Amino acid sequence: MTTVWYYALDQMDDLQAKAWPDNRSLRFAEAELKSGELNRYFYQSVGRAWQWQDADDWPLSRWQTHTERAELRVWVLWISGSPAGYVEMERQQDGSVEFISFGLTPPFLGQGLGGPLLSEAVKVAFNWQDDNGQIPTRVWLTTCSDDHPNARTNYQARGFRLFKTETE
Repeated sequence: MTTVWYYALDQMDDLQAKAWPDNRSLRFAEAELKSGELNRYFYQSVGRAWQWQDADDWPLSRWQTHTERAELRVWVLWISGSPAGYVEMERQQDGSVEFISFGLTPPFLGQGLGGPLLSEAVKVAFNWQDDNGQIPTRVWLTTCSDDHPNARTNYQARGFRLFKTETE
């Protein structure tokens, strides 16, 4: 049995941001050239330890179709030139932004990077204007009992509030 939790941040002012460590050569940048291979790499690398399986059997063509959608953006954390983490965010029809996937690659776990990565991702999401210049109404995500043991603590520490729980 798996428990799924839904968390939301209703406005940018609710964000309890955590700063990047000073001693790192890092860059957080949008993957502007959309690549199914890149999304598949991060999904598999980040999700392997947490049993992410929803897209495991997707062919590359499906990854490319998924990635090329206008409502999807991918931001990547690079540390000393190495891919350290990512967030895949999707603009929803209700004006919100959902973090579809979020996490760090295995070599970068346990280094205090999850809080700063989430903080920067939230800032990017709340500044994402739609075609009419509207900013998101909220940022939200799901996590589950199979996820990283510190995931929920990180979301709550950044100001996300729990709004729904399900058992599968």
